[in-house]
Amino acid sequence: MAPSSPCPPNATALPLLLLLTCAAASIATLAAAQPQPLASSQAKALLRVRRLLFYPPALEPLRGTPDPCALPPTSSLAVACEGGQVTALSVRGDRDPDAAWRAALPASFSSEALFTTLTRLPALARLSLVSVGAWGPLPGAKLRRLQALQQLNLSSNYFYGGVPDDVARLYSLQSLVLSWNWLNGSVPSLAGLQFLEELDVSHNRLGPAFPDVGKAVVRLVLDDNNFTGSIPARVVSSLGQLQYLDASGNRLQGWIPSSIFALPALRYINLSRNRLAGQLPATTACADALAFVDVSANLLTGARPPCMRGNSSARTVLVAGNCFADAKQQRASSYCNPGALAAVLPPPQGNGGGGQGRGKGHEIGMVLAIAGSVVGAALLIALATVVVLRRARRQQRSEATILPKSPAATPTKKADGWKAPAKATQKIITPADKRHVSQAARVNTLEVPVYRECTLEELQEATDNFSSSNLIKASPLAQHYNGQLQDGSRVLVRCLRLKPKYSPQSLVQYMEIISKLRHRHLVSIIGHCIVSDQENHNIASSVYIISECVTNGSLRSHLTEWRKREMLKWPQRVSAAIGVARGVQFLHNVTAPGIVQNNLNIENILLDKTLTSKINDFSLPMISTSKNGKIFSETPFAVHEDNDIGSADNAEQGDKQDIYQIGLILLEVITGKPTESQSQLESLKAQLSEALTEDPDRLKDMADPAIHGTFAVDSLSTVAEIALNCTAANPSDRPSIDDILWNLQYSMQVQDGWASSESLGLSVKSQA
Repeated sequence: MAPSSPCPPNATALPLLLLLTCAAASIATLAAAQPQPLASSQAKALLRVRRLLFYPPALEPLRGTPDPCALPPTSSLAVACEGGQVTALSVRGDRDPDAAWRAALPASFSSEALFTTLTRLPALARLSLVSVGAWGPLPGAKLRRLQALQQLNLSSNYFYGGVPDDVARLYSLQSLVLSWNWLNGSVPSLAGLQFLEELDVSHNRLGPAFPDVGKAVVRLVLDDNNFTGSIPARVVSSLGQLQYLDASGNRLQGWIPSSIFALPALRYINLSRNRLAGQLPATTACADALAFVDVSANLLTGARPPCMRGNSSARTVLVAGNCFADAKQQRASSYCNPGALAAVLPPPQGNGGGGQGRGKGHEIGMVLAIAGSVVGAALLIALATVVVLRRARRQQRSEATILPKSPAATPTKKADGWKAPAKATQKIITPADKRHVSQAARVNTLEVPVYRECTLEELQEATDNFSSSNLIKASPLAQHYNGQLQDGSRVLVRCLRLKPKYSPQSLVQYMEIISKLRHRHLVSIIGHCIVSDQENHNIASSVYIISECVTNGSLRSHLTEWRKREMLKWPQRVSAAIGVARGVQFLHNVTAPGIVQNNLNIENILLDKTLTSKINDFSLPMISTSKNGKIFSETPFAVHEDNDIGSADNAEQGDKQDIYQIGLILLEVITGKPTESQSQLESLKAQLSEALTEDPDRLKDMADPAIHGTFAVDSLSTVAEIALNCTAANPSDRPSIDDILWNLQYSMQVQDGWASSESLGLSVKSQA
């Protein structure tokens, strides 16, 4: 058992969240003390944004400035930088949208080109382009590449179409504001965005389904759209952090879930101008913080619940335009009764002396005419709905099958040998290859199983009482088991011994952090079980961590076991490498300090049935503590030695170790062979370096024979350069994970352009 931490009791008793915040602040302070000049490629990207937006006055300060990062922030323009990269760009233009599109940018504007340029700022965490006159569909594939985005504000423009499904993969997103546009499609499920606190899509034409959002949402603004159907009680009842909800001016129907008014943090709710009907139960409770309620202009009946009877200094309640029996400014009860059709029809008009004799037949005729009109209108609406849905499906199919365009230009090399894309406009395909795109798209919409706390009895049943036949590997401090839950799903169960100083209560905050480790390119953790010591129930002795099971083999097996596995061609290999980089990027940024020194052996890179790469057996987050003003990091598990990260150098060293492991993976992806020794590695690096600078044909010969004929030379050389830089002997010479991801994505762009041109050449030859 590892010794306990030397931290004093008062330090270990501090809340873990506060300690993690302190660690983040200290690291940020150290990083800020050494500012770096803005990279030239980043400055050029900003100038290109200015040109693509047709030189708005708000961006005039960028012209001629030696350092955009040094510009003082104004209400029209703010640029923030860190580590030589742009991290925030906020532009407030003067093109406020109007119905006649008079303020829209010229016809030559391209939203695709704009966001392609913005992807050259991979560290961009906050992006705001308000009233700049931009128009067109939101390019989801480009937005998805901005994985560092935390805040995105594109309000007051002319964007149309739906909210792209790719937005649901911006896993760091905290705020999404798309209000005052012309968006007229649907909103994808955003339940997987666990950090999303604000969603504002007001004043569009979005619909029909009420958006599905995650539990962290604080502000939800949906007013003046085309959302229909009922308010989903399952969704709203889980929003324990929700403070502001505006769903007014839609076409919502049905009962209002009474639980919505009792959400503990709710302060403002506006459901006016809908078709919400029925009675609010007398037992409806209102949260203590609720200060504003507006349910006016609906079809509500009966009596108001006690918490909504009149206004007070603490709460304003608006109910006019309903059919409440105990309120003023209400409509007749027949108006809110959907069965009383005749009550809202004009009365039949008399016709002198002959009117009475034919009154009965005239009334029957009117009823038949009304019924016929209603049926006819319903049929027309149904027909129109079918036509719209078919058109939407055809459009989705056509968008899904568009092949990427070839690059418009070859990128230029920077001084350090890295390549940055110039005018590459093709769509980046991240699934294994084009024949896997549709399947991967379907799989990516499926959520990882809900995270939950399991009981020891459940795990005993899942592992056949931890049978030796299910034991994968074991050590004195940890055991790994195969298991099968009651629903039939396969899982991996890790039993980790704890240091003796932790109680079950003290681990709650830590396990909450563990529950956030869910990403498309990680073998996600889906549950845990804390076991107390048999002799002292106030001490936790071990933790069982349950992970999803990926059963399609490792990346290495798909490179070498050609008799058992599908051998990966070059596009599939690059796609797998991009997945690894995205997973590492998530681990390095999901907590402060980041999760580093991960076991990135190629055998721990698993592929699912769509050949999507997932990192297995990654490190678990550390617990930050302080002693004598210095920040320490330790694990609660009796597995590793505590790590002093009081200096930024040690944290950086952990990052660079992961980068080195990525380099080894890339070398094996290129050659198809593992490097057995350090001398073999150095020899391979020397040969690759010589081939890159002197003999490109030799580089092709060094590639795995299984991928010959499937790669573009420029794509292969780009990945080779990345691998060499990642495995540099000096850790400070190794690139950041953002640089790696950017260059791998560029390599895929080059590959897609080459594949498209090859297909076009074959087509021309066949026609000739």
